[in-house]
Amino acid sequence: MTQPPVRLTLATDRRERLAQIRTCFPQASGPDLDDRWQGGRVTALQRLATIDADAYHQTRNHLDGAATRLSPYLRHGCLSLQETVNSVRQSAGKRGVKLIAELSYRDYFRQVWYRFGEAIKQPMESPKVALGTQPLPDFIAQGFTGLVCMDEIVRQLRQEGYVHNHARMWFAAYVLHWLKVDWRQAADWFEQNLLDGDLASNHLSWQWIGASFSHKPYFFNKENIVKFGGGHWCQQCPVRCPFDASYETLHQQLFGAPPPQTGDEAAASHSAYLPVEITAQHLPLRDDSAVVWLHDEMLSPEHALLKSKAPRVFVFDPALYGQWPLKRLQFMADCLSEIPETDIWLGSTAQVLASYSQRHTISQNTPNARLKAAADDARLTWLQEPSLYDTHFSDHELMRFSRYWKKVEPLVFANDDERFSNDPAA
Repeated sequence: MTQPPVRLTLATDRRERLAQIRTCFPQASGPDLDDRWQGGRVTALQRLATIDADAYHQTRNHLDGAATRLSPYLRHGCLSLQETVNSVRQSAGKRGVKLIAELSYRDYFRQVWYRFGEAIKQPMESPKVALGTQPLPDFIAQGFTGLVCMDEIVRQLRQEGYVHNHARMWFAAYVLHWLKVDWRQAADWFEQNLLDGDLASNHLSWQWIGASFSHKPYFFNKENIVKFGGGHWCQQCPVRCPFDASYETLHQQLFGAPPPQTGDEAAASHSAYLPVEITAQHLPLRDDSAVVWLHDEMLSPEHALLKSKAPRVFVFDPALYGQWPLKRLQFMADCLSEIPETDIWLGSTAQVLASYSQRHTISQNTPNARLKAAADDARLTWLQEPSLYDTHFSDHELMRFSRYWKKVEPLVFANDDERFSNDPAA
């Protein structure tokens, strides 16, 4: 039997707050939130202010390079993508184009999710190589592969909830191409352990690795790990390295014949997940008529829907977050501690919103079907989330980032005469 919702008052002391969330979710896996990852807009702005676009451009592929580490804050709405891009544009000018291109991947994946909906959980197009169907083995989740590089990636994932993008690619390629694991099961498990877990960014990236959302599969060799990760993993590894070969040899071992030369793939059929055309100015935000439902994508005190004094509600809903690791729930609690006068509940989202039945519920639109299903409220109005680039994309353009970027790159510095050349991964 479902327990009735319980009102929570988050502790102002952070240690007490983390312990409070641990008590609310006793079944949540993993350690407490690492001190390096305090949630909230204050920390996000501090990190944004320290970004070095030049260093990022030169070192972003190296594990010890100048990665921004902003992804958990962007994922949970502590920062908007638009303000982040504007900050890079203002601080670095045209030298920031590579960082802006990488930030634009988040908008791109979001656009694909809106357009194709739940279809992104399945192959977006026919894979260019045979993909495996094996279940995710226990030794992967436990970090006992015997390979120091892969075990360290799993350790970082489980301990911190954050893994460098290049290491994510290595790990996904190892799981898909060497172990022949079903990409959907692997992607689900990986996302559940991330602080920045996002269905579109995660699952479409795994499909890019597997070549069901790209022209060819991604794989790597030992030389690549040493070059971008340093040699310390390899120096410690006690087993014969399965990656120690040329790309030609590994391709033959993993896939057999060379990949076929293919043209453009047909776009998958899509669902109606397009944003609702509503702006904040048109919403009923009178104190006596509306309640704002904050969900996990909009945890900022500066969100447009919080400009009025209408009540705001957040629900730690076990149906939505019961599979999330403890550290991510605590990250959200940090974020909420910076949003004043918010009614915070533990329980069913639908039941909590029903208790505000005299008010019209308003929230930021989302392509996340699970979030929408949790609300279960016919009286809920969705505010269109801001778009990074004010343009329309065809299905064909959304099937490759290179096509998306070709369309939006001129808009990044629309007032400048000089245009940039860029070669993002297709």
